[in-house]
Amino acid sequence: MKLIFFSDIHGNLGAFQAFQRRCEQEHPDLVVFCGDVFGYYYQQERILTSLRESGWLCLLGNHDRYFLDLLDGSRDVESLIQAYGTTYARCLGTGAVSKKNLAFLRTWKPQAQIDADGLKIAAFHGSPSDPINGRVYPDTPIADAELYAPYDFVILGHTHHKMTRAVGGATVFNPGSLGQQRDGRGCSYMTFDTCTRSASFQLVEYNISPLLREIEANDPDKPFLASVLVRGPRKEGQA
Repeated sequence: MKLIFFSDIHGNLGAFQAFQRRCEQEHPDLVVFCGDVFGYYYQQERILTSLRESGWLCLLGNHDRYFLDLLDGSRDVESLIQAYGTTYARCLGTGAVSKKNLAFLRTWKPQAQIDADGLKIAAFHGSPSDPINGRVYPDTPIADAELYAPYDFVILGHTHHKMTRAVGGATVFNPGSLGQQRDGRGCSYMTFDTCTRSASFQLVEYNISPLLREIEANDPDKPFLASVLVRGPRKEGQA
């Protein structure tokens, strides 16, 4: 079985469309999105429509939860704009999320298990101990290895850092971020073959100029939104 995992698209339509073209060439049996369509950039509605129509498995990320909290009245939009840019205001206004896509979003869970070819594979946006907000970087000390032990492979998102490491008898991967790389190694996704048990990180190239123009028009006071697309510095606590 050929699986594709990707994560943290954050409204980056150019990267997402380039990824869609790659998927058409890859012919996977299953595509898993590990969460975070919201936050930072601007084309959530178009991406959500494509995800809804794709039949792919989608997990809930922390930014997706922020948006639902905003709609439900338990989070303030100004604090989100201050931290992550005007994208949240856009998603309530000119780029508003349709009723169909909102209903689709509300079905997402922060974790999933896939059983294939005798393997137990778990996917989380965050981590096994905190499925939405847990952060596991390549050098994060792991104090809860027993939570990984029931699985053969564990796939995590959230940190925007590509990763392969062994924890609790499981092999743990992070496909990196498709929409906002922060490890200096490019926007990416991961393919996984359940028969050969082999994984491969795949870089996605796209024209960033339209996105840079959107940033300049919407968030000129947040240079990080543009610089991270090129340099990818690690930002602890900003995910």
